[in-house]
Amino acid sequence: MAKFENLDISSLYLFYYILFAIVGTMLLHILFSAIFKVDTDTTIICSTSLICSPPFVPVVAGALKNKDIILPGLTVGIVGYAVGNYLGVLLAMFLQP
Repeated sequence: MAKFENLDISSLYLFYYILFAIVGTMLLHILFSAIFKVDTDTTIICSTSLICSPPFVPVVAGALKNKDIILPGLTVGIVGYAVGNYLGVLLAMFLQP
């Protein structure tokens, strides 16, 4: 139902930026998980928690059939929200003229 001719080129640049940010952070997360030898289930649950949100953690843990990773996933997601909020405010204050 979308009319793609109504989209201008600036919205594509925003899409490319968001795509780059999400894919880049996922690749960095996988790279650091491999370097520090973090198991696969923890890597999946933490990336789900950070990219989607903590409410998706129990669903993914159920799909992985590993209920032991729910608490670490929720903790990482909540801490990520807190740190992200403070970093966002600090960046906004730093970029003000």
